[in-house]
Amino acid sequence: GGWRGGGGWADPRAQARSEIAPVPSLLRELSHKAMLPAIVFIFSRAGCDAAAEQAAALRAPLVGSDEVGRIESIVADFKRANGALLDSLDVRRFELLQLGIASHHAGMLPLEKALAEQLFQANLLKVVFATETLAAGINMPARTTVVTTLSKRGDRGVEPLAASALLQMAGRAGRRGIDERGNVLLCRSAWESAPDAARLLARPADPIESNFCLGYGSALKLRRRRPLSECESLIARSFGAYTARAKAETAVAQLGGVEEERRRLRALLARFDRSSVASYAKLQGRLEAEQRSLSFLRAQEAEAEAEMVETLLGFVNRGTPARTSDGAAAIVADDPPPAIA
Repeated sequence: GGWRGGGGWADPRAQARSEIAPVPSLLRELSHKAMLPAIVFIFSRAGCDAAAEQAAALRAPLVGSDEVGRIESIVADFKRANGALLDSLDVRRFELLQLGIASHHAGMLPLEKALAEQLFQANLLKVVFATETLAAGINMPARTTVVTTLSKRGDRGVEPLAASALLQMAGRAGRRGIDERGNVLLCRSAWESAPDAARLLARPADPIESNFCLGYGSALKLRRRRPLSECESLIARSFGAYTARAKAETAVAQLGGVEEERRRLRALLARFDRSSVASYAKLQGRLEAEQRSLSFLRAQEAEAEAEMVETLLGFVNRGTPARTSDGAAAIVADDPPPAIA
């Protein structure tokens, strides 16, 4: 399933894997093009931690000596403030922070993620390997965001990224007041290539849907603490209520159009009695049945013609002029088999 020498790759998936840039190579290229700091989105916690370890293998440091000193100072303050919890924290994560590298995912303690966010916002971290949860609700803009794959595992198995999810991750690229533009890099994976990326980029953003659902318990708690009028006002101001109103307005507008069409048809049919309309409907049904029969017969005729031509070609010599069904001129390119000739 690998390289076949002069013949190229026997397995396209193996070729795709060979074209995936290792993490150190990716970071070297980003550093060379002045595209750091970066957030690299990887859709698994283990993948984020593994990529951070691979990034630590870089020979050229990502941070300067002054930045290392500032990182050590902030980490020391963090350890003093949270001394009772140090035994539950991963020592290796502190070592990576001093290299300008961090992970950020739900498998980390909130304190660890908060420290990574603080250092990144201070421009002391050069790369953060994160799951897509970082793209929502956390103020961590970067000069570059990297999306390592265009699909992820969901409730229904592996699915392509939603356009809105890609848009949310891409929105982290570009720091206000610092960068003139943000950079978004979509990486080749073993499953997707450039055409897949082009299709994803061409898709419109998915509509925003509300997941607001007020259960019995929440309704009772809300009612116990607030008067009924205030409860109604709170629910009316929710995004779910807004989308419900918008759908209702659209439905009412569509209903108006249906009613208008209904009135138009009634006025049109008012000139004819019921028996005439029934006769017309019956004739229309017969016409549709005849059209289906005609289509079937034409398909049979075309199939019979194709079989006849295929049979006759076995007796036609090379160089015989012919004309195709679309009127184009042609010449038979080969002699019939010896058994027929």
